[in-house]
Amino acid sequence: MSSVEKIVNVLSELEKDIESLSLKVHDMKKRILTNSDKEISDLREKITEIAKTESERIISAAKQEAEEKSQKILADAETNLTNLKENTKLSFDKSVNLVVDSVLNRKDTSET
Repeated sequence: MSSVEKIVNVLSELEKDIESLSLKVHDMKKRILTNSDKEISDLREKITEIAKTESERIISAAKQEAEEKSQKILADAETNLTNLKENTKLSFDKSVNLVVDSVLNRKDTSET
């Protein structure tokens, strides 16, 4: 074999190696992209789950706080209603006494 033929053969082998490496690089690129897409999907699911858990915790805390406040408001309303009833009863009793006194006094003045 002549040296030109040897060089052509070596170049041909080199070209085959380059094509083989190019295919391997292309396959690796596909695998990396596939793995990246899978990792992104997994992370998205984890983040969604974390966000869901955190939002449930926040909602639960807000609900508990609202229930506590509503219980306090209800207790205050009951206290105010009781006070109002007592004040109304006292006022009613005073009003009745005033009316009775007034009627009795009018009777006394009309009789004289």
